[in-house]
Amino acid sequence: MTDEGFVRVHPVSPFIRGGLIVLGVVGYYVSQQIDSIAGAIGGLDGGGGQGGGGRWVLLQGGILVLVVLGAVVLGLTSWWFTRYRLGDDSIEMHTGALFRQHRQVRYDRIQAVDIVRPLLARLTGLSEVRVESAGGGDSHLSIAYLRVADAEAMRELLLGLAERVGATSGAAAPVDAGEAVGTPVPASQHLLSVPPARVVASVLLSGEAIVIVVVAVVAIVLAVAGLGPAVGGALPLLVITAGRALVRLTRWWGLTVQLRGSTLTSQRGLTDTRTSSVPLHRVQAVAIEQPWLWRRKGWWSLEVNVAGAEIGSASEGASDSELVPVATTGEVMRLLEVLTGDPVTTAEVGSLIAGTPADFVGQPRRARWLHPFAHRRIGYLAGERAVITRGGWLDHSIQIVPWGRIQSLTLAQGPLSRRLDLASAHFVSTVGPVSPHVTHLDRASIEALRGHTEALASRSRRDESEGSACFPRPDTVDCHR
Repeated sequence: MTDEGFVRVHPVSPFIRGGLIVLGVVGYYVSQQIDSIAGAIGGLDGGGGQGGGGRWVLLQGGILVLVVLGAVVLGLTSWWFTRYRLGDDSIEMHTGALFRQHRQVRYDRIQAVDIVRPLLARLTGLSEVRVESAGGGDSHLSIAYLRVADAEAMRELLLGLAERVGATSGAAAPVDAGEAVGTPVPASQHLLSVPPARVVASVLLSGEAIVIVVVAVVAIVLAVAGLGPAVGGALPLLVITAGRALVRLTRWWGLTVQLRGSTLTSQRGLTDTRTSSVPLHRVQAVAIEQPWLWRRKGWWSLEVNVAGAEIGSASEGASDSELVPVATTGEVMRLLEVLTGDPVTTAEVGSLIAGTPADFVGQPRRARWLHPFAHRRIGYLAGERAVITRGGWLDHSIQIVPWGRIQSLTLAQGPLSRRLDLASAHFVSTVGPVSPHVTHLDRASIEALRGHTEALASRSRRDESEGSACFPRPDTVDCHR
């Protein structure tokens, strides 16, 4: 296996990955032995009787120094054998000294290219490049770490190579990475910025904040009543809930969303910053949700299902399904038009937010006692290019799935539904947080919806394969050109 063209990552990379662990070990040892170290130094200077104990402490310190030096040697060895290169049709990476590992991601399989900057990397001016490929799971490739400018250039280059390969007939034709360097970068269109104050307010008006307040009040009452031991049982719940709220706050701090070519790019983070990308043509379904405490503000959150995206936490390198944590109605409408590529569908969603349009199919009166509060909200709208479902009483939700993205329609009917001649439907899309469904509608309406879905989904997929469907594609997001 030739090493021609391979480049090493930044020399500081292994110390960023393991630096916190080494610093933690050293800090813990020093904090535990500070008195003994001071006594040992005093004993050696004065020649007192504590010399034996002092020598033992210094021996421990020497062992610790050797361990740190060993970690440095292992880190440098790891850096020396960690190399990457941009080949004709894929990005490749070699790692490992004793056990060699070779990984590659073909340009035509690239789903997204993200830039992650943990706190220690930010302090040293470095960034990690994560290349997400089709297949999810452990299929991503991580280049950690590069200088910030190099990481940004790498991201733009990989996205450009992926689009160039994707624009071909489907075969992964070899491309010259050197030629791609000079390819013009598409201009960015700013879509929205979420002010930090709004992020803070959304966290304060969330379920976590309510739990924190309730638990704190209960703990104070128990403490005043002299039930101190019972307060300790509430502390774990308080810490966990507060931790979740803090993670959400730091994760979405300073969020900005831009449209670059046919890719949505977001930048966010307080301590650890992240630049993520979502190819528009891989968006399979969209959902907007509004907790009841956000109604007066008119705020919504927005999530998407992305084909081939890995489901998991962002810290593990997974693609983010939650695109925007909190946005105004106008901002959501603007994002929906970009995601669907269709102003008609966006207008239909707007009509469902504002009220109940005439062509909305809701629950019959006999289903009212099953959903006494959400009865008027549950249902669907069969739009021109997408099906739009609506539900929720306290927390409002709307899901949008283009007809061509529906894989199947599942019908369900329990004992009560059969007795009342009702049925529920679930629109199967790709794996993700968006799960469009309607419950307890008239059975005849659901049967008609199934036939309607099969016909429109088949036609939409056929039109899309011919390039005439109004859905975002790799080469265009304009439905009317």
